[in-house]
Amino acid sequence: MKNTFTLVFAIFTLASSAHLLTNDAYISILTCEPGEELYSVFGHNAIRIYEPGQFDIVYNYGTFEFSDDFYLQFAQGKLNYKLSRSGFPDFNYEYLMTNRAVDEQILALDSLDKQRLFDLLEENYLPENRYYLYDFFYDNCATRIRDMLEKALGDRLEWHSEFPENEITFRDMIQRYLGNMHWGDFGIDLALGMPCDKLMTAKQNMFLPDEVMFEADLATLDGHPLVHEKNELLLSQDDLKMPKGTNWPLILSMIVALIALLDLLLFKLGKVNTLFIPRTILLIFGLLGVAVFLLWFATDHVTTKNNLNLIWASPLYLLFLYRLRAAQNQLAWQHWYFKITAIVLALMIVTGWFWPQSFHPSFYFLAAAPLFVAIRIGWGTKSKGKTM
Repeated sequence: MKNTFTLVFAIFTLASSAHLLTNDAYISILTCEPGEELYSVFGHNAIRIYEPGQFDIVYNYGTFEFSDDFYLQFAQGKLNYKLSRSGFPDFNYEYLMTNRAVDEQILALDSLDKQRLFDLLEENYLPENRYYLYDFFYDNCATRIRDMLEKALGDRLEWHSEFPENEITFRDMIQRYLGNMHWGDFGIDLALGMPCDKLMTAKQNMFLPDEVMFEADLATLDGHPLVHEKNELLLSQDDLKMPKGTNWPLILSMIVALIALLDLLLFKLGKVNTLFIPRTILLIFGLLGVAVFLLWFATDHVTTKNNLNLIWASPLYLLFLYRLRAAQNQLAWQHWYFKITAIVLALMIVTGWFWPQSFHPSFYFLAAAPLFVAIRIGWGTKSKGKTM
């Protein structure tokens, strides 16, 4: 009975297909190596279907349409990516021009498996199905390929991953690709909150294109290797490893902390009584806090939630700018706020290495700047006795 059902299903599938693949057709996973720009630094995946003498097409889940509100949608986490379909020569030409290697893994699929996967991709390419809400960790060009393979091949597909489950975080994996892109590393660590520090479970590592390639090499279909053949379609002519550059975020953070410390010391020595430096620091860090706050509460991004960077980059700093006085006297509630702030920042600097969110190294120096400002205002001036 089971064999009869399988035969009927196969006949129905072949009959309903827009195109019947021949025995000579093959399907492969394409893995494109990381590029030198931030948007391409994590690499890319696509699926290629080659029908000799008829077509050679690539299904690409990593495309989007640029519109007038593109940047607003991107910032709000509402940007829809889509499945695109293009000729392989056009797809390959882009990576040839950017000098990025492309590896191909031809899958060991029988005629029914190839047809089923092809039909699923064609169905997914329909206008009403091709768009999806992009998520960097859970729904992107790499995870979509993993999911399509599982949907087409079912339980017959087994992943034999050697990835250490529940030992590595998403942030750890990202760091491996950022290398010497210091400003990109800084920005990502500023924007992404505790979800980025979640330990990855089985198959979650396949949010990265290289990991899809590694896992496919180990996977089996009906007990046999999933990958039948591997080809290097493009070889990069140069070593894409970027030379070590100056870590400006770390250097500048040290400079900012030093300026705040010198201002505090000069104030204590009676050499300065203006609030230009404290106001400037509170303004800059307050604006950073507004950005972090909006990414947390005003967007649909999952990865920007629960961001503990709000401790050192706080929007509350902006509330105190117009109430700070150059004279010695400050309001009592200002004293208490900055005393509490100083204690919290000091604890963060001392114990931050053990917190549930991993902080960029420069953030400890940046946290020192508002700490010194808070010490100056909280303990360095006299209270007028008013609480409101």
